[in-house]
Amino acid sequence: MPVRAASGANRARGRHGAGPGGTRPGGARPGTTVLIVVAVVLAAAGLVLLCVSGVFTSGPRGEKVVVHIPDGAPASQIAAILRQEGLIGSERLFKLAVRVFGKASSLKSGQYEFARGNSMASIIERISSGRVMTVKVTIAEGMTAQQIARLFSQRGLVAEDEMIALSDDPPEQLRADFPFIPEGASLEGYLFPDTYEFASGVGAARVIRAMLKRFEQVAHAALGAAAETGGPARTGQLPNGLSERETLILASIVEREARIERERPIIARVFLNRLELPMPLQSCATVQYALPAPKERLLNEDLQIESAYNTYLVAGLPPGPICNPGLASIQAAIDPEPGDYLYFVASRDGSHVFSRTYRDHVQAKAGIDRGAR
Repeated sequence: MPVRAASGANRARGRHGAGPGGTRPGGARPGTTVLIVVAVVLAAAGLVLLCVSGVFTSGPRGEKVVVHIPDGAPASQIAAILRQEGLIGSERLFKLAVRVFGKASSLKSGQYEFARGNSMASIIERISSGRVMTVKVTIAEGMTAQQIARLFSQRGLVAEDEMIALSDDPPEQLRADFPFIPEGASLEGYLFPDTYEFASGVGAARVIRAMLKRFEQVAHAALGAAAETGGPARTGQLPNGLSERETLILASIVEREARIERERPIIARVFLNRLELPMPLQSCATVQYALPAPKERLLNEDLQIESAYNTYLVAGLPPGPICNPGLASIQAAIDPEPGDYLYFVASRDGSHVFSRTYRDHVQAKAGIDRGAR
């Protein structure tokens, strides 16, 4: 009987507990659980180490690599692109890291620049935050819409033909958003010269909107402020006697004729004096705009070209701006220098000699020609 009691006690211990080294029913041994936790931690640590090390790359470390991520590309496609460019060593590891870091739904398209040796973690962080390549472009005063489109195209920001088409015939929505653009007018004169920074491949529409916004902030604000002062004859006139559109056209001519800052208001006055007489503007810059390609020196036959922009033959201002003027030329057209000059001729150093009579003008030209010999 004592033996049976002992056996019963042992059976009870077997049902309700375990001695040292025993296993609880339905569970893992404590030692096994610890091993699993350690393995997970080590695996995570290994993944992080691999992601931040940048060891699985090909080519010279530090070499720049430009990568384009298409719109809507999933992690698998991005991994393949990066692997093909030699920026990562394992597509599988990249996809795993994206999931672990919680970035699978935040990867963004665009043009990116990486350096060989960049860690996988830094590559994922850049793509998920959308830190795409940017390009700075400086548009000089006096450039035409075609020249601007060509420059942006050369810098990889737009398709040249698309930007020219949008500039020549702006869509109605663009006119609605920027109502200072007259109906039927191109964007020549309204693409404000400045330094811009865009994401690579941004496209013509966004570039144009940025330039029009800058025009609105700077040029249109200056023209509007002058218009509020009022003109001498009709509503909408500026103090110079012209409308905002006419003032912009005059500013574009001043921009192309002037080489020295202090002469801009004087040149503007010469053209305003001619308009008041009335007298043809006879601006070589307008003829250059009418030609298929600009020339270093105009010939007499060029002055006979049939064009609404040939101010040697057509009276008054041309139908539109001949370039995109900067604020200095716009201010000169708004507030020209007082005076009665009617003529000017360029000297070899880019400055001009101004004259009141044709006789004085001829003498000034002769003097410049003698000095050039």
